[in-house]
Amino acid sequence: MWNKKLKSPEGVFKMGSLATKPLYSERLVFKGLKQGLTLFIPEKKPFSHWLLVLNDQLKQARGFFKGGTIFVELGERKLSSNEREELSKVLANYGMTIKSFNPFEKRRFSSWRKEKPSQVMLVKGTVRNGQRVEHDGDLVIKGDINPGGEVVASGDIIVLGVLRGMAHAGARGNLQAEIIAFTLSPVQLRIAHIFSRAPEGKKEGEGPEIARIKGEKIVVEKL
Repeated sequence: MWNKKLKSPEGVFKMGSLATKPLYSERLVFKGLKQGLTLFIPEKKPFSHWLLVLNDQLKQARGFFKGGTIFVELGERKLSSNEREELSKVLANYGMTIKSFNPFEKRRFSSWRKEKPSQVMLVKGTVRNGQRVEHDGDLVIKGDINPGGEVVASGDIIVLGVLRGMAHAGARGNLQAEIIAFTLSPVQLRIAHIFSRAPEGKKEGEGPEIARIKGEKIVVEKL
C-alpha cells in the first residue's frame, strides 16, 4: 500500500511509493490550496522532462487524484499548444482534467483590474474638534486640523495649514503614503499600521514638513 498525507488548506500532497520503484528521483509538487489542487511545474529543465516525471509520479499513485480537476502553475514558462495538449493527455490518463493555468498570475491581474484610480478630495476650511473626514484616495485640507479633529485617507494627506489633530494616511495598508503640512504638531500621526506622536516641546511655524515611513517608524522631515 502507498501512503498519502494532506495538510489543509495550504498543505502539500506527499505520495509514497508502491512496490514498483520510481524511474525518476525528482518529484513534482501538488498542493491543496484555497482555489483547489495545484500542480507546480518548475521553470528549469525541458518541459518534456517534467512530463516524464509527472507520468511516472502519477503511475506510482494510480487512482489518488482520479476524477479531479487541477490548476497548473508554470511561473514564467510559456507552453506551446502541443505541450499543453501533451500535458492534458498525461493527466487524462489518470482521470484528471486541467481547470486553469497560472492561477496566481490571474489572481494578481484580477486584483489590479479591480483597483480604482486614486481620487483626490479637496476640503475647504478647518477640520474642527469632533469632526472626522474620511476619503478613499488622496486628501487635501485647505485649512487647519484642530485638536480633536480627524482625517483619514487611503492615500496621501496634504494639509495647507497646521495639523494639530489626528491624521491617518495609507489607511488600507499603503506603506508609501505620506502626510504633508505647513506645520506638523499632531495629537497622533498614522501611516498604514504605524503610528507616532509629535515630539514634546516642538515649536510651530518651522516650515512645511513631510511624514513618511522609514524602516519601521514614521520620520518627520522638512520639505
